[in-house]
Amino acid sequence: MNILFKPITDIIKIKSHTAAALARLDLYLVRDLLLHKPHNYIAKSLHPDLSALKHGEQIVAEVTIKEIQAPSRRGSPTKIYTENDTGSLTLVFFNKIHPFLFSRLRFGAKIIVTGKAELNDFYYQISHPEIIFDRKIIGDGIEPVYPLTYGVTNKQIHGYILKALGSCDSKEQHCHSRAGGNPELTAPQAHNFLDPRLRGDDKLGGDDNMQTLLVALKGIHIPKSQVDAATHIKTIARLELLSNQLSLANIRKNNGTIRGAAFPKAADLQNQILRKLQFELSPGQVEVIEEIESDQAAEIRMTRMLQGDVGSGKTLVALMTILNVATKGAQSALMAPTDLLAAQHFAFFSKALDSLCEVALLTGKTKPKERAEILERLAGGQILILIGTHALFQTKVIFGNLGYIIIDEQHRFGVEQRLELLNKAQCPDLLVMTATPIPRSLSLTLFGDMAVSRLKSKPQNRPAIITSTTRLSKVDDVIMSLDRKLQKGERVYWVCPLIEQSDEKSDDAKDFADVLSRWSSLSAQYPGKVGLLHGKLPAEVKDDVMQQFKRGELEILVATTVIEVGIDVPEASLIVIENAERFGLAQLHQLRGRVGRGMVESHCILLYGNAGAVSRQRLEIMRTSNDGFYIAEEDLKLRGGGEILGTKQSGQQEFRFADLATDVDLLVECNKLASKMVVDEDTEILMRVFNHTYLGRA
Repeated sequence: MNILFKPITDIIKIKSHTAAALARLDLYLVRDLLLHKPHNYIAKSLHPDLSALKHGEQIVAEVTIKEIQAPSRRGSPTKIYTENDTGSLTLVFFNKIHPFLFSRLRFGAKIIVTGKAELNDFYYQISHPEIIFDRKIIGDGIEPVYPLTYGVTNKQIHGYILKALGSCDSKEQHCHSRAGGNPELTAPQAHNFLDPRLRGDDKLGGDDNMQTLLVALKGIHIPKSQVDAATHIKTIARLELLSNQLSLANIRKNNGTIRGAAFPKAADLQNQILRKLQFELSPGQVEVIEEIESDQAAEIRMTRMLQGDVGSGKTLVALMTILNVATKGAQSALMAPTDLLAAQHFAFFSKALDSLCEVALLTGKTKPKERAEILERLAGGQILILIGTHALFQTKVIFGNLGYIIIDEQHRFGVEQRLELLNKAQCPDLLVMTATPIPRSLSLTLFGDMAVSRLKSKPQNRPAIITSTTRLSKVDDVIMSLDRKLQKGERVYWVCPLIEQSDEKSDDAKDFADVLSRWSSLSAQYPGKVGLLHGKLPAEVKDDVMQQFKRGELEILVATTVIEVGIDVPEASLIVIENAERFGLAQLHQLRGRVGRGMVESHCILLYGNAGAVSRQRLEIMRTSNDGFYIAEEDLKLRGGGEILGTKQSGQQEFRFADLATDVDLLVECNKLASKMVVDEDTEILMRVFNHTYLGRA
């Protein structure tokens, strides 16, 4: 068994409570220990001039013991007086020194001490210093600082890592090159070791990857300088990204061999539906439909993602491509994250298709008798298009001939849920759609096993949304301006961050708007015209309020962020977002997308209170851009990859060393390189080291 994948306890003797502490840090294997990244480095003065010390300075000094002074009375410290050629230093221990350590402290012994030098009565001392007897484990002036938990110290973690590195040196099991590379490579040499690969060199032998990794791991745990550590971290980030891209490239290659049904383009039926709806496809829609249809026409299973900006017309793309499947008599499933969005899709498909083919809606609210009828007709193949929510996962939902699966707002579903739906058919085509534009780096890492289509352009002749930022102190002026919109028969969304004040426990909660208070104040001014929508309302009440707003019976809808996904009311031309500084960029962009879905000029007003520098930066980005893909890239820079999609998915890849906000160019290079490399024994081990072997989605 490769030593990297052995339990830590197999090579290091540690007590059970310490093993439990390591487990809290997700450190189980030798691999985990070596990849435990320092979150900081403390600079020290190496071999300082003891006569020139500064109070509070972290030092590493080699000294000779001149005297050991035992405690003179109970509670007083043990003092060890030391010196070297440059001056003297007192070591102070208020607690009893461990007998094993004390046995090695003798008059005339040379030791290395590390700690904080403090001035006390004109003499410098270090309280409870770390004492080191082996000069080799000291770096040249900086000490790694690791993420910790209770029950384990930084010194212990560092010591375990050094032992693990030593075990790797003594075991020639892919901890260094099987070709016998030099473990003393410098950081620039290690960096250059990898660079020829990233330049696309055809000589892509695998042994050097693991050698490079070992050198870099030594470099981050026994660094010579801050620059040296940073160089090695970048090298590990390169290997981590390369591992990720190799795994995804391998999955893409395997996907390309999975047979599937071919669905030719149903051009006549598509044109018939477009004429009926009086729609004209945008250039962007034409482009992505051609990409999807190219996959559908091949006898290979399609696995594709459609990224569409807010209001770009993804639903129409779904309809056009479903027609290709329905014409061949095969079934399609369209899954949405909410009952409201599923019902909206069902209404659109029913209007478009009329009696051309049978469309059904299956959600958690479907009555038992109707559900039984749907399941029977679905299994018999009469229903060609089934639209629904999580209800589609149920084991009783059996398709007669499922050929095409579309998952809308896919990031709201986990990998396991997606697999459950895929398992209901023999190699169906899969299209996942998202209205949350995803930065290129996240696309390559999270969805690199899929082909990706991007739908940027909006339907033709649709005006851009005008966004403005206004201080909360002017909220009364904004309320007065609503009359102009309502008099023209237009509708208004008003979004607040809280349902009621008690939802927020922080001291500044009183500064944040809640929908109950805002609904009350607007209802007083516009009686009978204001609706209320939030997540705590029963589903049937939410649906009823939304339908009243769509029909125009309600003209103002005060809501929380429950409206951010997919709701389509063309008459809504103004959205006011109160306390906009409380929301992230992606969420603000999604909320803004609730307006601008008709032909009238639409506006978004961002009301802000006490906005910090980052919040003001977000608001300015929103004010100046309607491009969701640009906004997503900026959001990644501000927030990082872990939160960009709004919710973590099961199976989502996390990176320890690579930063997807800043390493985009490096990721693209690794993506190109991975497409040329062959997965061999060495690269398999590399992927296992970074846990990228099992990234497949099906």
